[in-house]
Amino acid sequence: MRCIVDRCCIESAVIIYLTNTLPIVYKIGRVLIINQRLNVMHLPRNPPKIEDILSDEGKSKDILSEEVGEYAKRFNERYLHWSEVRFRDTGRFDPDIVWARMKLVRMDNSATLTLGKTRHRYNIPDRMMRMLWEFDTRATAGSFPDITDPHRETYYSVSSLMEESIASSQMEGAMTTTRDAKAMLRNNIRPRDRSERMILNNYRAMMFVKEWTDRQLTPGFIREIHSILTDGTLDDGYRGRFRDNDDVVVQDSLSGEVFHQPIPEEQIDPAIQELCDFINDGDDLLHPLIKGSILHYAIGFIHPFEDGNGRVARALFYWYGWRSGYRTMEYLAMSRYIRDHKGRYEESFVFGETDDNDMTYFILYNLKALLESVDGFGEYFERKATEEHMVGSELLDYGLNDRQIGIVTGLMDGGTVTVRSIENQYKVSLNTARADVRVLVEKGLLVETGREVNAKVYSWSGKGMSTHHE
Repeated sequence: MRCIVDRCCIESAVIIYLTNTLPIVYKIGRVLIINQRLNVMHLPRNPPKIEDILSDEGKSKDILSEEVGEYAKRFNERYLHWSEVRFRDTGRFDPDIVWARMKLVRMDNSATLTLGKTRHRYNIPDRMMRMLWEFDTRATAGSFPDITDPHRETYYSVSSLMEESIASSQMEGAMTTTRDAKAMLRNNIRPRDRSERMILNNYRAMMFVKEWTDRQLTPGFIREIHSILTDGTLDDGYRGRFRDNDDVVVQDSLSGEVFHQPIPEEQIDPAIQELCDFINDGDDLLHPLIKGSILHYAIGFIHPFEDGNGRVARALFYWYGWRSGYRTMEYLAMSRYIRDHKGRYEESFVFGETDDNDMTYFILYNLKALLESVDGFGEYFERKATEEHMVGSELLDYGLNDRQIGIVTGLMDGGTVTVRSIENQYKVSLNTARADVRVLVEKGLLVETGREVNAKVYSWSGKGMSTHHE
């Protein structure tokens, strides 16, 4: 299926995807049923048992051949799943022979992590190392866009965290458009429905974890994040509490095929504690972005809550990145990429689960989403910087500061602002925001165009470019 609902998402809904637009949500109970009318996803075929292949004398000899080794090396560089390998050209050899060689190499180099009674493993292939090197270079070695002005830094940080919160919630059923959600967050408007409440909660949770990067990961901290994320959207009996039942499964509504069965509820507490011990272990040399990706994956696999597991997992990934010193992650909106490539996101979970709980597929996907979000922000930053430079040169005679120039620039695409939105977007005092609006109105750059929940709404007047010199 091209677009399938995230296993970490709303457990109490039927999600129907007709296109790549937002899902339609129907509350029916505690079983998440996936129903896509046009395309139905089926679990990928389980890989053949390596023991069966090795027990075949003829195949076991071929496994050690140099030709098979070359196929295995090439496919392992891309870390292909059996469902992909079985359709590849493997010359005169059966695909299962090549797969067996691939698995032997992977098993020899893998590390393991036990959560509850389930043993997971992961590899660090060269492709993963290249991705980590690229992100480290761009995020910490000067290749990331240089934002020196504190007001612009705050603006981009807040904008990105809003984007992340909106996309993460939309993945779990929030049907509010991105434009309306941004207006709600910027203007501090009371949410009108469950979708808007989800988005506001997500934003508050992101701001919360950003301020608590000195904390260790504990079950209580995870429950605290969940409590913020589900405020007003989940019964108090489930909010901030691990589930006490095994009623939740992820399955297709037509075929009944189960995509994921979360671990039994009696294993949740020990599994979460094992995860916390793994994350808090400062003696290992595992790259923090790998550990953060495992944290993301593990919350989805354990599925400790009745609802909101995906949002908790993604918030914790950001938290661990910030805790590990990657402050530039506050400019990235990973969930926007994941939302737009949701089929691959789900596929990375399913590939791992059908291949002896191999987390490598998901780690590679998560790192790709991270790098794509860097690209997205870089393009956005360069475009905005060019616009601000062009506009700024035209507005020099108005005597504006950088923040006021940024306010005008941000409205040239047809947007609007209020005093509250400036306060929230730039993290300035209410009086400073009022002063900015007053200056821009007095200079004819802003005009009042309406009211929104008892607040005056302002738009760009069109003045300030060529009109200033006429």
